[in-house]
Amino acid sequence: MTRLAPLSLLLLGTACATTSREPTSVAEAYAKALEENRLSDAYRLTTGGPEGEGAFLDEYSDEAARKERAAAVRAGAGVLEAPSVTLARQGEDWRVVESRPADVPRAALKRFLEEVESRDWKGAWGLLASPLRARYTPERLREDFEREPLAKERLRRARLALNTHVRVAAGEALFPLGGERAVRLVLEDGEYRVAAIE
Repeated sequence: MTRLAPLSLLLLGTACATTSREPTSVAEAYAKALEENRLSDAYRLTTGGPEGEGAFLDEYSDEAARKERAAAVRAGAGVLEAPSVTLARQGEDWRVVESRPADVPRAALKRFLEEVESRDWKGAWGLLASPLRARYTPERLREDFEREPLAKERLRRARLALNTHVRVAAGEALFPLGGERAVRLVLEDGEYRVAAIE
């Protein structure tokens, strides 16, 4: 499972066959490749993206977008809490993460819903925020889900919320469901976890 840090430098545990470089030099090489319109080279310095290389090439086909992103990467590369750049460790190398802030909590919520729908209660329990994990066991989570008449409806609304705008701020992500209702995820130990499905 990918562990995300609330800092701009984060660790991922997948293997990579290239040589190790410092994160700031990777960020600089990435910014330079963008400026020089060497988009395939730039993409190879990323962790990939949810839409793949084609979407990356489309996004940065515009010179102004490339220059703006290169400047933002340079500005944030040396600052641990810069929102403009996130670097990930893959094996021995650092890579630039090109994902929107909403992608990470959206992926976490999707994983939780998939675990529940496949009846993997231990997996679903592991994706709950710590106050909920303290109240539940995987077995109790299963029992409550099966007994609660509104559980399936809440999960259906949470699934629909995956397609809505996500508000990400101050260590939490909110998926509005209308009215006062929302799916809320909180950042704990570098990972988004489900805190409420209302």
